[in-house]
Amino acid sequence: MASTKTIAVSESVWERLKEVMKRERARSMNEVVERLLERAGGASSSRFGVHKKLKLTQEEHEEITRNLH
Repeated sequence: MASTKTIAVSESVWERLKEVMKRERARSMNEVVERLLERAGGASSSRFGVHKKLKLTQEEHEEITRNLH
């Protein structure tokens, strides 16, 4: 298992994260942050043509595209 880190957020951000967790039915706060990061920096689904429903993490996308640049 990967090591864990602690981050500090304001009370208002914490409340918003909890709302997202509930709305998204995430199992953990880590899952909430992962989803938000994927949306913020993930590959656009339009780049996958017929595979638009393919979900990649940022790391997976970078691995696939590393040799293309």
